[in-house]
Amino acid sequence: MPRTSDHKQHINVRATQMEMSPRGAGAAPLSEDFTGKLQEAQSQLELLQQQQAEVERQKLELQELNEHKDEFLQGQIEINEKLNTAITAMDREIFATRQELEELEQARICFADHLEKIDQLNPDGWNNESLRQDLSRALSVLDLAEDEYEQAVAHFSSGRSSSVFGGGGAKPKRVAGPRQESELLTQFRNGFAYNFPLVLLGIVAMIVYLLK
Repeated sequence: MPRTSDHKQHINVRATQMEMSPRGAGAAPLSEDFTGKLQEAQSQLELLQQQQAEVERQKLELQELNEHKDEFLQGQIEINEKLNTAITAMDREIFATRQELEELEQARICFADHLEKIDQLNPDGWNNESLRQDLSRALSVLDLAEDEYEQAVAHFSSGRSSSVFGGGGAKPKRVAGPRQESELLTQFRNGFAYNFPLVLLGIVAMIVYLLK
């Protein structure tokens, strides 16, 4: 009967493989990983808080800007109305002032013309032959000047130029009629006839005095 051979299988196990890992050897890496994630989460939370604070700051800044914008729009409307009202009033005032100045200039030209005509009147140069005509023409010149003066006073009485005329005008004179002219001529002739000898005597006395 054949002999059974016993085979022994040798298993080589390294000593390092036979050594058991210490208890809790993987705890340190796990703790470090958790701590890192926690720190990362805290960093993200802080970043989110900073972003939220920035959003709130921008929100407040935008709200403040909108309030200033509303104040500007309200002020713009108010000053726009004030300026438009003032410009309209000034335009009316300027137009009225220019118109009154033009009318005042026309009145001045008219007055200057009347004054020149009145200054040209020289009663001493009138002779007896044309005394009636000269006196009638002179009275007409005066009456026309006074009439236009009164019209100007009435026209400018309600304006800013009323003080130019001293607050009132002279009373208009009526043109002398034929009877009035006759009385004036009679008085003038009588006075001249009455005073003529005295005037002649005075002239003679002056000549004698100068010849001495």
